[in-house]
Amino acid sequence: MSQPFVSVLVSSYNYAHYLGKALDSVLAQSYAQFELIVVDDGSTDHSLALARAVALRDGRVRVLTHADGGNHGLAATMRLGLAHCRGEYVAFLESDDIWHADCLRERVETVRRTGADIVLNDIFPLFMPGAAVSWYLGYVPRVMRWHAARSHDGRDAYTAQTAFLLENRIPTFSCAMIAAPLLRGLSLQPPVPHWLDWWLWTQAAAQARFAYVPRALTGWRQHGTSLHRAISPGVYLADYARMGRAQRRIHLRTLLRRLHWGWAIFLCLPSTLRIGVRLALPLFRSGPRRVLHMLRERLRPTRRPREETSVPLPPGHKARSRQA
Repeated sequence: MSQPFVSVLVSSYNYAHYLGKALDSVLAQSYAQFELIVVDDGSTDHSLALARAVALRDGRVRVLTHADGGNHGLAATMRLGLAHCRGEYVAFLESDDIWHADCLRERVETVRRTGADIVLNDIFPLFMPGAAVSWYLGYVPRVMRWHAARSHDGRDAYTAQTAFLLENRIPTFSCAMIAAPLLRGLSLQPPVPHWLDWWLWTQAAAQARFAYVPRALTGWRQHGTSLHRAISPGVYLADYARMGRAQRRIHLRTLLRRLHWGWAIFLCLPSTLRIGVRLALPLFRSGPRRVLHMLRERLRPTRRPREETSVPLPPGHKARSRQA
């Protein structure tokens, strides 16, 4: 096999029902210079057998497991996969998500045009029963509009250090691709284990140039078992404070050197005030009634039909029947 430009890294744990669709969407890419690495994190369903069956019929696929076959969490699973990646860039795909057929091609073209370290693209949702629809609609379109504005609708690379101090502006690993040398230089030991994505991006933002593809090329599955739905308000507030302290260690000196006084002061505020700023901003964007509705829906999922719903799939993605 020739040297791949992109290593696609899939961390798999007990999503056999969706994994086949995820892997098929990678193997159907119009861009061919990639390898696909699936790391199983001790799944107890048939995810591992499914991944191995795919690897048997396509030489671009490699399947890895931890030495003891156990469950070690996302950070350890990502470290294992990264150690085997040969590409110049690493593209993540969560095992319950899918890609448009042109996803890698458009990302690679954007990297070559802009020289960016990180490239991300817009998202289309796949809503499952219990999905926090209002939360999604209040978050994803807003951060994607921000990336579109910073990039002049995808034409230019841009920096984003201060933006990631307040919140994670890359909604899902599945919409992002990062230069492998940059990724290998980041810490994979987050202060908050379930915020590994924000931890990686906030580190990378201190030195990286971003680029944005203004097309919905990633299908992000939203359902009641998604990790972000399982966090109580009290735990969220404590986690946000812990993340802020870690960000201060990474960013404060650089912010002072670049004369970002306001952000330097923000990082030095007590955690309760930082959280207050974070929670107050949606009030100005959406108003208190909409914010309360989004919080209520996220914390107490509404019952929805059993069938999966989504926005129409972009051209180039072939719908498949759901796996048994």
